[in-house]
Amino acid sequence: MLLGQIKLKRIVSLSPEEMASDRGRAENQQIKEKALFECERRGPPKATTDQFKCGSCKQWKCTYYQLQTRSADEPMTTFETCVNCNNHWKFC
Repeated sequence: MLLGQIKLKRIVSLSPEEMASDRGRAENQQIKEKALFECERRGPPKATTDQFKCGSCKQWKCTYYQLQTRSADEPMTTFETCVNCNNHWKFC
C-alpha cells in the first residue's frame, strides 16, 4: 500500500488467504491437505462381518460400509476390507 502496488479500495475486499504471506499460505495449504486426508481416511463407520470371503487370503473376517454412489433407485454400493490382509473391494 505504501509503495502503491495495492490500491486502498482493493485492501478492503481482500480475503484472508490473499492477505497472508507466502509462508502463511503454505501453512494454510498444509492444514487443508491434512484435514482432507484425515476426513478421507476415517470414512463412514464400518461394521464387521463373517458373511463375505476375501478373494486374496480366503479369510471370512471383513469390515464393510455402504454408500449411495449412484441414483436413488439403484442399490447401495458395499465397500469391503479384509481385516487379515487389508484387501479392498466393492460390489453393488
